[in-house]
Amino acid sequence: MNISEIESKCFNKEVLTHEEIIDFLDYVIYEVRDKLSLFKGKNTYNYDFSFMCDTAQAMIVRYFEKMNINCKGVSTLKAIDENVLGHNFVIASFLTDDGNEDYIIDPTYIQFFDEDKCSKDNFKVINRILVKTPYPGYFVKDNQDILAFLKKGYMFLNDKNAKMYGDSFYKTKTGAVNVLNSDLSMPGQIYIKGFKKSDCEITYTEEELKKLNLALGSNLKEFLK
Repeated sequence: MNISEIESKCFNKEVLTHEEIIDFLDYVIYEVRDKLSLFKGKNTYNYDFSFMCDTAQAMIVRYFEKMNINCKGVSTLKAIDENVLGHNFVIASFLTDDGNEDYIIDPTYIQFFDEDKCSKDNFKVINRILVKTPYPGYFVKDNQDILAFLKKGYMFLNDKNAKMYGDSFYKTKTGAVNVLNSDLSMPGQIYIKGFKKSDCEITYTEEELKKLNLALGSNLKEFLK
C-alpha cells in the first residue's frame, strides 16, 4: 500500500492492518536514519547514530503529531531511573481491529553496541561506588530479539520486550549498587508504566527541524493544507 494511504488512515483515526503498521514503521525508520546520516555526512549502513537520540525522537514525534498518531517521547532518566544512561526514544499506538498495537520506536539504539564500550572492562568503581558501566549492549548482546530490534528500529511494546529493553538501561545504573549490576531488573509492566508516564521535553519544534532539513515530510501535502 502507498504510504500516503496509510498516512490518510492514521490522520483520520481509521483502523490499520498489522501489515500496514509494519510498512509504515519501516518507512519512518528508513527516513529518520537516512536524514540523520545525510545531516552528519555519514553512510547510513555503517553509522551508529551516537548522540542523535533526542533529534531522532523529535523527528518522529513531530511527524506523528501531524498524522494524529498517539505517541509519546520517553527519557530513560525519567522513565527508569535518574542514574541510568540517558537516552531518548518514542512509544506509539496504532488502531487495529483487535485493539491498539503499541510499539517502542528507537532508530538509534544501535549506538550502544560499540564493542569497545560493551566489555566488562568498562565497569569502574571508586570508593565502593560504581561510577561507570558498559553500554546497554553489554547486557543484551546475545539476545536474538534485541539483534532483530537493532536492524528494524522498532518492536512491540509488551511485557517481554519492555523488560528486555528497560533492563538493558537499568543495569547501567551507577551509585552504591552491585558492581556488575547483575541483579538489577524490573517486570515489563513496571517499565511500560514508566514509559507512559515519562514527561520528556522534545528537543526540536517542527519549524526547527525544517530549518535543519530533518523534518519528515508528509505525503498528504494537499490534504494537510
